[in-house]
Amino acid sequence: MKRFLSCLIIFLACSCSKFEESDIPHAAVYLKIDLRFEDNDLVGIYNHKSITKARIAGERTGYAGVLVVCGIDSYGNTAYFAFDLCCPHEVKKDILIEPGNTGTATCPECGTEYDIAAYGGSGAPVKGISQYPLRRYSVFPESADKQVWIVRN
Repeated sequence: MKRFLSCLIIFLACSCSKFEESDIPHAAVYLKIDLRFEDNDLVGIYNHKSITKARIAGERTGYAGVLVVCGIDSYGNTAYFAFDLCCPHEVKKDILIEPGNTGTATCPECGTEYDIAAYGGSGAPVKGISQYPLRRYSVFPESADKQVWIVRN
């Protein structure tokens, strides 16, 4: 019985996180990012691109669109991160976060500033009233040379 309670307490402690998830509705995401051609403007730290409509058949852009960012992972390496463009505090499809050139994005309505590129691109609020991080999507290389990336949820 003591072992069970100990395991339960450890499980509950590990399952708690600092941020809860906002009420942004779930929507499918699937994008192919090609750094050799149409997405070569993403090459370079803090470069970013907002994609609000499918560019080819089969692409899905989430709830309000997808923000793709070139940033720095927790090991100090160049990495790509992707987030929904919807502000998690406002939860309105027409209020989109606006990325800057310093690794943050700001909501024009509530003024919250979010981390989008530094130390793993957490999407966490760094300044402002929001208690929720941006909705983050998975980004992984499709090609061995890391010139083609897939963004999906």
